[in-house]
Order: sequence, then C-alpha cells, then structure tokens
Amino acid sequence: MVQNIVSPIFRDEHEMQHVPRSSAQAFELQSRHSTEDEEISDTAEKVGLEDPDNSFDRDAGPASFALYSSKEEQTVLRKFDRHLVLFIALLYMLGFLDRSNIGNAKIAGMSDDLHLTSSQYEWTLRSFYITYVLFEWMPILYTVLSPSTYIAFCVLAWGAIASLQALATSFASLCFLRALLGISEAAFSPGVPVFLAFFYKRDELAFRIGLFISAAPLATSLASSLAWLITKLGQDSPIAPWRMLFLVEGFPSVLISVFAFYHIPNSPGEAKYLSKHERRVAELRLSKGKPKTSQEGGRRKFEWIEIWEASRDPKCYLTAAMFCSCNVAFSSLPVFLPTIINDMGYSTLSSQALSAPPYLVAFLVVLLTAFYSDKFRNRSVFICFHALLASVGYAMIAVAGVFKAGPMWRYWGVYPAASGFFSAVTLLITWTINNQESDAKKGTGVAILNIIGQLGPFIGTALYPESDKPYYVHGMAACAGFMLLVAALSLWLRRILQKNNDATEKTTYSVIYGEENDDNSPGEDRKLVEKTRPFRYIL
Repeated sequence: MVQNIVSPIFRDEHEMQHVPRSSAQAFELQSRHSTEDEEISDTAEKVGLEDPDNSFDRDAGPASFALYSSKEEQTVLRKFDRHLVLFIALLYMLGFLDRSNIGNAKIAGMSDDLHLTSSQYEWTLRSFYITYVLFEWMPILYTVLSPSTYIAFCVLAWGAIASLQALATSFASLCFLRALLGISEAAFSPGVPVFLAFFYKRDELAFRIGLFISAAPLATSLASSLAWLITKLGQDSPIAPWRMLFLVEGFPSVLISVFAFYHIPNSPGEAKYLSKHERRVAELRLSKGKPKTSQEGGRRKFEWIEIWEASRDPKCYLTAAMFCSCNVAFSSLPVFLPTIINDMGYSTLSSQALSAPPYLVAFLVVLLTAFYSDKFRNRSVFICFHALLASVGYAMIAVAGVFKAGPMWRYWGVYPAASGFFSAVTLLITWTINNQESDAKKGTGVAILNIIGQLGPFIGTALYPESDKPYYVHGMAACAGFMLLVAALSLWLRRILQKNNDATEKTTYSVIYGEENDDNSPGEDRKLVEKTRPFRYIL
C-alpha cells in the first residue's frame, strides 16, 4: 500500500525556492555539499511539484527548492543570455547572411557575368532549399556528437562554401555550391531551438529564440549595407563586386568556427563561464541532474515511443502548416527585395541601401514581440496579430501595383510585411517546443515543423519572375494570402489547446511517497513514488 501525502501548492517559483528547510527535509534534501549530489539528483528525478496555474516549468524539480535562490538563478540566466544565446544568434546571423546575400550579388553583376536567366536564378535559390529539406534530419547529430564539435564544424563548412561562391564561373557551379551550402546550414539551424531548450524553461524560451531568429532580419539589413559599401568600393576593383561580396561576407564564418569549438557548452553543467555552484544551479533548475533519458558518454538515448507519439500528434502538423505558409514569405522577400526595389526605378547602389531599413525595424519588432509573448505566456494572439500585419503589408504592395502607384507606396508596405513574418516565425518555433512534454517529443516536433515548413521556400522562390516586374502583383498577393492562412490556423490551434487544458483544469496535484505497514502506520523503509503530472499547453 502507499500513503498519499499532499504537499502545499505554491503559487509561483519564487515562493517554492524559499520554502523552509523543514519542508525540504520531506524530500531528503538536507545538504548543499557535493557529496550528496547523487541523492539530490535521484530525488529531483522522482519528485516534482507543479501548480495548477502552470506558473512555473514542469521540469523544475523540488531539489532546487533548498539549493538556490531566485537571485542566483537570474545570475545564471543572464550569463547564458550573454555568452550562449548572443553567440548562437551571431552564428545564425552569419549563416543567414551567407544564405541570403545572393539577392544582393544578383544586382551587383552576378547575373550578367554568369549569363543567368530569370529561371536559372530561381534554380540557384531552389538548389539551396532542396538539399536543406533533404538533410534536415542532420540535427539528430546533436545527440551523437558533442554540440561544441558539431556546431563548430557546421560553421566552418558553410563559411568555406559561401566563400567559394566567389569562384563560380557558370550556372552549374553556382547551383552546386548553393546545394552544398544548404546541407551545411540544414545541419545547424533547425536544431538550435531544441539545443536552447536544454538550457531554458518553457516560459523563458520565446525571448531567447527571438534573439536567435532576430539575427535573420539583422543579417539581411547588414547584408544590404555591406553590399552597398562593397559595390561602391568594388567599382574600380579588379575583382567583380559580387565576387568580393561572397568572399567578404563568407570568410568570417571560417574564423569564428574555431572560437565556437571552445566557447559552446555541451550542457548547462559544462559552461566554462559559470562557477561550480552556478553550474549546479543551471542543472537543478531544469531537473537535469539525472534526466529520464539515459546518458552514456554524454549521449542521450532516444525514447522511440515518445517520438512515435509526437509523429502522430495533429498539433505538430498544424504548426508545420503555419510554418510552411510563413516560409513562403520568409524565404522569398530577402532574396528578391533588392531586385524589387531596383525594378521600382532606383539605382543599384540605392537599391542596396534601401533594402536595409525594413529589416532593421523587423529586428526590433521581433525582440519586443518575443519579450511580451514570454511575459504574458501567450503565443497564439501574437502570431495571429503579426500574421495579419504581414498580410496587410503584402496586400498594400499588391494593391499599389494594381493601381500602378508610386514606388514609395510599395516600399512602405515592406515594413509591416517583414516585421510580421519574422515575428510569426519566431513564435511558431517557440510554440512547437513549448507544447511538447519531453526532449524526444520536442526534437520530433521541430523535425516535423522543418520538414513540412521548408516546403514553403519552393513556392516562395517562384513568386517573382522577371515577367511580373516591376510590380510583382501575383507574388505579393500570394504572400498576403499565405499569411492570412497563418492567422486562421493559429486561432484554430489555440482552440484545440484550450480544450485540452480545460479537460485537466480540476486535476489534483499531490506528492505520493512511502509504504504503509499493515496497521496503516508509516513504514520504516520509505521510498519515493513518481506522481502523474498533467501537461498544460501554452496558448
């Protein structure tokens, strides 16, 4: 028989961390010394409290109650933000820069030198996404290799390949290099949100993924500014401006890959910039002392049942459908915007310069959106709002094209379009991770998100043929429709998640432990029994 002891329900994590020692003794956490780490880890694995309001992360074990304060936890978070998230964002910015600068190279003379037709240019874009989709299984190597080694190799690979684009002499050679670039970036980017989830709780992720994803509009803005400078300086250079563009923007990734190898931790407990006690806090706050997935030699064991369950979850496919729709815009505007602005009647130099401001604004909007999404613990409302914002921006450009309005009407529509789809993409990735219960399910959800979602670029890269210039009405209208679809699907998914949460609203949260004697008195050899904790979705 087992005895049920119902623990107090704490209203927030701050209150739980400052529980008196007498309560902590109920969990046999009586010491902070390293000699008891294994006992603490075992307890953290078997027991956990969760409040019915879901005001703190389900993975935060009670072992953390007596071992660290909220101030110590905030110190750890700030260090991870500065040293890990910002560095990962820098890597993503360099990768996105190398991916999207082909749009700037096109109007800097690449199409003329390589004699590319409109169709051939579209195929250079498609070649990247073909291999990107085919090799999106590669982030699974995060669990086979140490992340520091794996990420450093990915950065080295895409930096070298991006630089080699400067040596392309034909359509075929450029397509080949773009295909290789797709493989190297597919190995890195899709798995980063899951990697960050090993360091942060559910309600901390959106802002951190926002920092990561916001590097994309910042990279596009930087690419346009650099393209303007390189094109201006390269006019009298023996090297063609577009070749110099690929070289200058690609080679820094090669250099920084060496630093990445030494700087990126493989787990919260291995961060060199944390003290010994801070590393323990980083692990205990996530109950990572002994995760349920076994680890041998630093590798995680797959829970195939959970992977199968996630692959059958319709919620994964709804977010993937939204991601696919977002990617129609996300993949097409950065590589076509310089051409679109150039076709509005601006010079090559002016087109490069005017491409930057919309993405700089988008960068700031993404950060604000992610911050407030975490603060209010809400994803669907923000996704819906930004999807509608992007749809309005694209519709504005399309309508201006129909009535042949001046170029500034079309240019101003780029601002809400870019801010909207970049923000929606950020929250969709976060929402997918938030609403999966385990690391295995998170990885599966992100894999489905990317495999289906990356079909969007195949549509996006075909939306702006030269035959539609200078207004590109069909492409703009199509993007407006896809973003409208994202808004509708986000509300549908919210309704599904709300119904699931309502079904567990009256669930009792208790800690069950110990054995009873035949006379119903507590047994001497008590043992902890894991309790059932219903999972509540973030709407």
